[in-house]
Amino acid sequence: MNCNENHIFDELKFLVDRSAIIWLTIMIGAAIMIGLLCLAGALPAAALWSLIWLVPTVPALLLIVYRYHKKAKILAQKQQISMMAYHAKQVLEHLLQQIPDTLISDSKIKMHYLARHGIDIDAAMARLGYNTEKYNELAMDFLKNCDKYEDTLYDLMQPSSLMQYGANAHILRVRANELGIVNLTDTAFFHELEAYAGDLDIIRQNWKKLSFELDEAYSILSQYVKSLGLKDDAIDKDGNHMSFKKWGEQLQEAFLALETYDTQKAKSILDELVRFPIDSDVTKALKGIISNIDEMMAV
Repeated sequence: MNCNENHIFDELKFLVDRSAIIWLTIMIGAAIMIGLLCLAGALPAAALWSLIWLVPTVPALLLIVYRYHKKAKILAQKQQISMMAYHAKQVLEHLLQQIPDTLISDSKIKMHYLARHGIDIDAAMARLGYNTEKYNELAMDFLKNCDKYEDTLYDLMQPSSLMQYGANAHILRVRANELGIVNLTDTAFFHELEAYAGDLDIIRQNWKKLSFELDEAYSILSQYVKSLGLKDDAIDKDGNHMSFKKWGEQLQEAFLALETYDTQKAKSILDELVRFPIDSDVTKALKGIISNIDEMMAV
């Protein structure tokens, strides 16, 4: 235990010891009084048998003191873990705040690549309130769902499902417009209108154009995302994925467990999180917390 924890433990132990001494003093005082009264003849000698209760009581009191010393030590450790969780949380929040700064700067520079390839990045950023992180998030979401957009539209390109085709073309148009993909936005809008008009032949005649522009948008955004090293999840050595959102939620849950002294739960969560590294400094900080928990639980 460190100095701060020792201080807490010493205070608690002092209170337990003081309470035990008070009870021992009361019991011994009562025993002496009974003994004196018997010697003075005020009480019969048989009254001394009333002191037999001291035989089991004193060892029981000593056992209770021992048990409360142990509980006090555990409580001091828990308090220290709670304090450690608070300070560790501050450090990790500081580290996590530093990560996006460089990413945003790099994104703004590399967005020129998008502009050179026909994406109206200025209009897209204006619509998003110049939120670079939001644009990157939308770009990754678009890439993840690109095949789904195309497959769904192709499957719905039937006389009986033109209304659904139009609805899905609308979704694609909105997503493309959010990212400033002008050509794909216009083409998706054309398909949306023709679907609602019920003109399946026109849609089929223009399908290759939509498919080509969707593939082109995927290629451009993929190069942009790859140049930044963006990813929307963490991967462990076995190839398992965990989304950054879930990773952050789990981290908050671990800190909450520490603050409520549930070290087993906190350690279990943190052990899982270090398997999915998102930053070397953050991973190092988490391993430091786990090490501290192990030391405290071993005492």
